[in-house]
Amino acid sequence: MYKYVQRKSYKNKKMMYHDKEDWQIFENTHEAIIDEETFNIVQKIRKGRRRRTDMGDMPMLSGMLYCADCGQKLYQVRCKDWTYDKYHFVCGTYRKIKGGCKSHQIRNVAVEKILLDSIRQIATYAREHEAEFVEMVANKSQAEINKNQRDNRRELDQSTKRIEKLDTIIQKLYEGNVEGKISDERFMKMSASYENEQKSLKAKISELECEIAADKENSLNVNHFLDLVKRYTEVPELTAEIIREFIEKVYVYHPEKINGQKTQRVRIVWNCIGEIPTQNKTA
Repeated sequence: MYKYVQRKSYKNKKMMYHDKEDWQIFENTHEAIIDEETFNIVQKIRKGRRRRTDMGDMPMLSGMLYCADCGQKLYQVRCKDWTYDKYHFVCGTYRKIKGGCKSHQIRNVAVEKILLDSIRQIATYAREHEAEFVEMVANKSQAEINKNQRDNRRELDQSTKRIEKLDTIIQKLYEGNVEGKISDERFMKMSASYENEQKSLKAKISELECEIAADKENSLNVNHFLDLVKRYTEVPELTAEIIREFIEKVYVYHPEKINGQKTQRVRIVWNCIGEIPTQNKTA
């Protein structure tokens, strides 16, 4: 429940809005209508809503493809006189900044084939080997959580030590100012800079502590994914809705030559279960 408006009194019907930092948030006060995982997936689908291009169409893959190197979205490239097999995506950084990144160009039909094959493959395996699938996802989930825990704790330790070092530096600056070795102006400028760094580090530590706590309780919702698989016993063709129900995002790598043949790798992040190793390449 979010309390961000109120009336001055019961006689006055005019609503007064509070700044976001003054909001009062009371979570889990009512029984949920839907489970949290379903809610989060719907929000992802809503955020991934497609927009019509200048040519009036709505690309099925819009907002789903990301550059594997710079992390920016890939953008649709097409012309009126092109046939669909020529439509392709390119890296947003490559489009906007000269030399900022490689093109990562990939054809729509190539991505669509990879996604359709991958959805069929993982759905069939999950349906026919449910116990093995659940165990595989659980093991992978725990491995990722352990890695995140190690990385976050290392970063937390580094940030904490830096804050302690900054305390010592600021103390020495203060002593130097008192003794007349450092001017008031210089002291104010330097201490403000270090205090700002401390403030940023404390905010970072707070975020890391939240992530560490969340990781302890985190478990990927494999059951929700299995329910999804059972709903789609067959996937005869790819649609925008099916893509967004199964997939969170797709990372596209720059093409490379292997044994004289041009290949391009694609990495899929699935809703509910994260990444599952599959052979996703296009020639």
